[in-house]
Amino acid sequence: MALTRLLPLPLLSEIAGIAGAGAFYLWPRGRRAMLRNYQRVLPASSPAQRRRVARRSLGNYCRYLVEFAAAPRRSPAERREAVVDTAGLVSLDAALAKGQGAIAVSLHFGNWDVGAAAAAARGYPVTAVGESFADARLDAMIVADRETLGVRLVKMERAASALVRALRQNELGAILIDRPLAEGGVRVRFFGEEVEVPAGPARLALRTGAAAGAVAFPRVAPGRVDVVADFQLPFEPTGERERDVQALTQAIMSANEAFVRAYPDQWYMFREFWRPRAEPGTSREC
Repeated sequence: MALTRLLPLPLLSEIAGIAGAGAFYLWPRGRRAMLRNYQRVLPASSPAQRRRVARRSLGNYCRYLVEFAAAPRRSPAERREAVVDTAGLVSLDAALAKGQGAIAVSLHFGNWDVGAAAAAARGYPVTAVGESFADARLDAMIVADRETLGVRLVKMERAASALVRALRQNELGAILIDRPLAEGGVRVRFFGEEVEVPAGPARLALRTGAAAGAVAFPRVAPGRVDVVADFQLPFEPTGERERDVQALTQAIMSANEAFVRAYPDQWYMFREFWRPRAEPGTSREC
């Protein structure tokens, strides 16, 4: 964060990318997890190709970190113009036109903080769900920076009531769905294999009548993103709550899968997302 006051963002972004590429070789556990994930995401690619994508993913994540650190020092106009292609906002506007709020469900993908700040600067009230960091000082700093960007941040343990209030005011709620679970998950297919993800976004949408959609902010330049959104999910409620929760979550994850297919090196998943599987006759990439 101190360096963002001293160096221009394009230079910092390049340094971060190099640092991430170096970390790929110095972090064997994370490297192994990424490579096993990309076996599923890029099954037709060679091991060398998957390694290149995984290395770029870690570099892009480090770019995301420095761009987030620099974001609070950008003017509201700069934050607003951080979105290069606003076509995805049309889908969001259509969802909000129904008057019951919208839930943007994302992966750890692209630069979601720059995207959320750009949305807030464009007049969308954003309430985002965030996890707590173990270090209290770091946690307070992250919360303060996100609120400086115009994003109302609520912690996961008390997110439900805050999101319900926001949705009743026809506002935008933002949730990351690809996180580890202690309980309360639902099984869906993602890249052809089952995985367990949080059921909360679907339950909240069904409870409130809010529109739920997949949203992503692929990074296109230092501090600049596109926005892609899909609120026209192939989902029709049946009235059977658990079946509807699973079907809506599946629709959300399928839409996010399309974003990962388009930008595989912008998905930041450094743990094994799927259950480990034995693959007789094949070597394990490391």
